[in-house]
Amino acid sequence: MSGFGRPAVIDGQGGTGSAGAIPGERRDPGPAWLPLVPAAVTLLAGLYKITGSSYTQDETATVAAAHRSFPQLVHMLGNVDVVHGAYYALIWLVVRVGGGSELVVRLPSAVAMAVAAGLVAVLGRRLVSGWAGLAAGLAFAVLPTVSWYAQNARDGALVTVFAVLASYCFLRALEANGTAWRWLTGYGVALAALGLANLFGLLLVVAHAVTLGWSRRDYRLDRRFILGWLAVAAAALIAVSPVAVEGYGQLHQIHWIRPPRLADLLSIQRLAGTMPLFLLTLAIVAVVVAVGVVPRRGPPRPGHWPAGLLRLGLPWLLLPPAILLTASLAHPVYTFRYIVYCIPAAALLLGAALTALGRYAGPVALVLILVVGLHTQLAQRRPESNGVNIRAVDHVVARHAQPGDALLNISAHNGPRRATGEHTLEAAYPYGLDRLRDISTGVSPEQSGTLGGTYASAPLIRQRLAQVSRLWVVEWRPRPVPVLHGFGFRLVRSWKTDGLVLRLYSTRGRP
Repeated sequence: MSGFGRPAVIDGQGGTGSAGAIPGERRDPGPAWLPLVPAAVTLLAGLYKITGSSYTQDETATVAAAHRSFPQLVHMLGNVDVVHGAYYALIWLVVRVGGGSELVVRLPSAVAMAVAAGLVAVLGRRLVSGWAGLAAGLAFAVLPTVSWYAQNARDGALVTVFAVLASYCFLRALEANGTAWRWLTGYGVALAALGLANLFGLLLVVAHAVTLGWSRRDYRLDRRFILGWLAVAAAALIAVSPVAVEGYGQLHQIHWIRPPRLADLLSIQRLAGTMPLFLLTLAIVAVVVAVGVVPRRGPPRPGHWPAGLLRLGLPWLLLPPAILLTASLAHPVYTFRYIVYCIPAAALLLGAALTALGRYAGPVALVLILVVGLHTQLAQRRPESNGVNIRAVDHVVARHAQPGDALLNISAHNGPRRATGEHTLEAAYPYGLDRLRDISTGVSPEQSGTLGGTYASAPLIRQRLAQVSRLWVVEWRPRPVPVLHGFGFRLVRSWKTDGLVLRLYSTRGRP
């Protein structure tokens, strides 16, 4: 058994067979409980200080959607965020069962990443060995990016687990003898769930198509299997097509994405973590490859990059980012969150490399990965780690607000975009901004079927200002507020938190 149990050399000569095993050598799957270890580690890492960081701006959209009635949620999806509809429906149900705390809202992401870690280990076990699966699952578990999405109330973790599940069913279908349809059916269901979680996740189908072509001879795939795979993939695409059509009509919601730059290309390294962590993982793989290709004296030692691992892992890792970046040259659609589901592929390849290092060097390298990423793990659990500390703003308002105080919400984009999908910060927490009367609101979010409602006209806002003596203004950067001119407001106090500026104006003396 290669890997943590015995040193192995990776020489690039993949074997044939159902899992790319060494010719003539039976793979050792290891104990059945091995996948539970990385699942448990990932869950514990995800739960550790899961409420430490403030909600992100995107997470406030989840909170706003989850606290509506179901008919109101459906109404909203007809206007904005239909591509997140399945995720919103899940969180809506979770909130009804467990309440609306940060722990409850983020918990599904932590559980999804834990399941994904277990499935990564299962995949690694089938592709290489049980110990390689354990190494891949643990490598996945200790990556800071995995923990970040495990503590984020958005659909990144859900997309990741469905991508791994689809890939597992796809591999089992390739291996199956006479039972391919059972696994192909599961594959189709997983693909449909993946597409409903995020449409860009369906780029995995392209990666699997390359894997299929690459594997056809080794798995002795006949025309019937290929047609079956095409039918199942097409059925999954048809199942999510209503969301795709509706989502295309809401494409304006990603107007903020810019054409790809060098920074976007370099952001792919975040699949492994920070730049130092990426360079470390790259060095580990490079050492293993170098050792594998350097001629040795004496008989060759057993070990290799299993062909099945490369055929599945490389297209999965490389093609979705490449396709999105290329498409962005015509219409910007690339952002890192859309390729999070490629992290498992990186973990599978890294797990094989750790296994090849052997019984002692492999665990040491894994611990080194953990140590290098530890600073990031701790930093991303701080209140301001997401670049914006909405919670701090709400605490300030909760401490200093008085009856009759009002809120003026200024658009982050210098224009009335709330109706087209911009959500407001009030939805994040119930004890601060949410308790103020927002005089900038035209039609409420619930009535307008939007995330943040619509902006009132300037004359209406001025009419409301005439009845206000204390006014809170929250914005992303300080700037003049012309609408206040002529009402006698003077700045009483301002607070600058991470990413936000909060100002209190009054027409009377200092409170």
